[in-house]
Amino acid sequence: MPIVKKIQHISNKIVARIKRNPDALPGSPEWLMAKEFSYGGEVNGVKRNKVSKHDPRSAEEIQTGGMTGGDRMSSHGYAKLYAQWLQPFAKHPPSGAIAEFGILEGSGLAIWCDLFPKNRVLGFDIDLGHTQRNLANLRSLGAFQHNTPELHEFDQFIDNAGLLDSILRGNKLSIVIDDGHHSDHSIITTIRSVMPHLADSFVYFIEDNATVHELIRCEYPELSQEHHGEMTILRRD
Repeated sequence: MPIVKKIQHISNKIVARIKRNPDALPGSPEWLMAKEFSYGGEVNGVKRNKVSKHDPRSAEEIQTGGMTGGDRMSSHGYAKLYAQWLQPFAKHPPSGAIAEFGILEGSGLAIWCDLFPKNRVLGFDIDLGHTQRNLANLRSLGAFQHNTPELHEFDQFIDNAGLLDSILRGNKLSIVIDDGHHSDHSIITTIRSVMPHLADSFVYFIEDNATVHELIRCEYPELSQEHHGEMTILRRD
């Protein structure tokens, strides 16, 4: 069986299993993969319509290839890592909000809203258009029945501590996901903006960068850190 058809076959089996018992193990690896697949799964070649003026890529690089999303749980294999830290919250939700930086078409936000129906879920991106155009489709697939995300424009290349202060209004962030630009500079700049707004206990996921953990360890040695290939997980317990 071709690898693409094999992955789809496995994903269909997982979705069917969850549908037979929709309350089974929220936040588990299977649940996360099934949710990602049910909200559209992997999308490729999404055009970059808007980028930061501080983006170091050339105009040719920006117009080449397009963006990919909906691939964290299955294609990248991050489901087990997310489940390790998020599944306990299924029974005992965190006190603070959940924020995702780099939301593309919004499938991640749909997952977080399902898992955390009583928490604020905030989505940040330099270009909100892709998510806004896909909201109706996500709702038709069953998303946002018990929670609705807040969408905010966000440039990962500049200091946004003040912007976050005006948005959060004293709320703290318990869970953060960075699936945005993926460069060392954008990740570090985002951490610096987010740091004043993190809850006393938090978990912070950084996707698709294999080296930034070294810079983070130097700048924030007080944080607990795990590094798994292209995933870095920061914590303060």
